[in-house]
Amino acid sequence: MHSLDTESVELASYRLRDAAVYWYIAWMSSRGANAPPPMWKQFVDAFLRQYFPPEVHRARVDRFLTLRQGNRSVREYSLQCNSLARYAPTIVVEMEDRVHRFVAGLEPLLINECSTTALLDGMDIAHIQAYTQNLEDQKGQQSEDLNEGQSKRARSSSQLEDVRGSFRPPHSVTGIPSPSQRLSYSDSSRDSRTSSFQYQRDSARMRMPLPRCSQCGRAHSGRCRQGSDVCYTCGVLDHEGLPEE
Repeated sequence: MHSLDTESVELASYRLRDAAVYWYIAWMSSRGANAPPPMWKQFVDAFLRQYFPPEVHRARVDRFLTLRQGNRSVREYSLQCNSLARYAPTIVVEMEDRVHRFVAGLEPLLINECSTTALLDGMDIAHIQAYTQNLEDQKGQQSEDLNEGQSKRARSSSQLEDVRGSFRPPHSVTGIPSPSQRLSYSDSSRDSRTSSFQYQRDSARMRMPLPRCSQCGRAHSGRCRQGSDVCYTCGVLDHEGLPEE
């Protein structure tokens, strides 16, 4: 605004708020009624002594010198770096120094990729921060794609396991019969085989033709009773009834 030093103090006083207004009134009163208008440097020194003492300033400079990205994103690190750099104007007086300070605090993987870019002619803090932000975005997208692919493979494997686990052989809950079940199956199988064999033997006997008797000329089994006094049907002696012709 090309204002004079005395006018700058008056203009700045209109920007003060809350407790700073009361401080300014008290500071002007302490100068005395006949004191000349304060100069800009006098105002700045008094204001900083009140609200930004030397020990706080040194602490901010130390934070800037030891600032590292750590777990911060590039955006968060850039904002913190820009905020603290104003407290150390003599350290980063040249743009190359400020760019170097920013790159030195990045995480190792980003340092390796940004070190060469930082040496390009005309590189300033805004461009190196934008370049680093773009690198972080690309790495984040690659990580998301990798995680998505792993998740899809995991879901496919889980669905395959569910299909396999849902199959159960008949008469078995777990797929492996217990010892008692195996014994029961064995007994049942043996009884079934015995019954089947007995049935086949009886059926064979029933189907086998009876031999023809040489005495009576008829087909029958056992001893021939023709000419005896026993019953031809039950074989009992003195049975009532006539022999079968």
